[in-house]
Amino acid sequence: MKKYFHVFNFYAFSFSILLYLLTSAINTKAAYWGLSYLEIGLINFVGCAFYVASALVFGRLGDKVGFKRSLSNGMFLMAVALVFGFFWTHPIHLVISVIGMNVFFGFFFPSVEGLLSKSERSAGVDPAATVIRFVLSWSAGNIVGMAFGPFLIQKIPVAVFTYGITLSLLGTLHIRSHIKRFGETIPGQFHDRMKTSPSKIDFPKIKDYRRAYRLTFLLAGIIYTSGMALFPKLISSTGIALENVGFLTVGANIGVFLSFVFMSFFRFWVGSPRISFLTMMAVFGASIITFFLPETAPTFFLATLFSGATYAVPYIFAIFYGLNSRDDDHGKQGGIHESMVGIIFGVGPLIGGYFLQIWASLRSMGIMSIGLISIVFVSQMTFIKKISAEW
Repeated sequence: MKKYFHVFNFYAFSFSILLYLLTSAINTKAAYWGLSYLEIGLINFVGCAFYVASALVFGRLGDKVGFKRSLSNGMFLMAVALVFGFFWTHPIHLVISVIGMNVFFGFFFPSVEGLLSKSERSAGVDPAATVIRFVLSWSAGNIVGMAFGPFLIQKIPVAVFTYGITLSLLGTLHIRSHIKRFGETIPGQFHDRMKTSPSKIDFPKIKDYRRAYRLTFLLAGIIYTSGMALFPKLISSTGIALENVGFLTVGANIGVFLSFVFMSFFRFWVGSPRISFLTMMAVFGASIITFFLPETAPTFFLATLFSGATYAVPYIFAIFYGLNSRDDDHGKQGGIHESMVGIIFGVGPLIGGYFLQIWASLRSMGIMSIGLISIVFVSQMTFIKKISAEW
């Protein structure tokens, strides 16, 4: 197993648990304190505005001072900031916490992406293998965090913040030791399967690929993040206890993880815009159907499951073409990608909150999704036509 995954994949996994413990805790508390759909959306929007700024400003620090050093310092500051979580008593505390956590994670993920992309490329690892292992790591962590976040914040809130503080402090000490022993490299022998010839990448037109898939990722991701932030309140309105909501909304993270597993085994999408387009349309269509089913517990699980797939498929395309670069700018490209993630997690709950404020029903999410996917369809057709013309 260690020839496939290493300690920095583990950090992507374990900090993703923390991210979703905190995210689901904030949204659950907001619902518990009676905030409206729009107010919950605004809290997420404010926090994610800081995620975008952090990704763009601090995401490229690793290119300049070293990825490991910046990660170590960031983890220490996160440990200090998490102490504030023990004192949540008012909605304004959620706003402060959501800003702090988004500043950290907006910096953390581009730094890990940059470190993995740069180090593994120099070790001869196929770029697709680097991306797939990274996304499998954080998506597995998301499942754990989302499933138990609502339960823990309602029943054992101290566990959420104790886990984060302990993880951050141990990470700080370990990475500082790692720098002394190995510098900025990631040691170890990678399995031969990951050192196949590099996947076909159309570098002369790489910017066209990046623009097209980042836009698709942005629009499709709104569907996913709307559900993540607002489904706790929507589901609880049907009589399901808040502490049990996570066991339904975790479907989104399972959908993300399973999609990544599928995309890792079948790499038909690499360098194939037409096949990628058909894959996305199939997933998007399935997602829309679930929004018009009767509102039962299984329906909510299916809706979140396919919403996760809707997010995951264009995510793979966006990060793969984004991080594959012939320039020494992996931190910069990671920062751009994570800024898109931040925009999605900020704008999605705000737009979804508006629709649900007008009509508190899964069907309103379905109407929103139809509009977004229609734009995706036009954008992708334009992109494919352009690429085909250049061929």
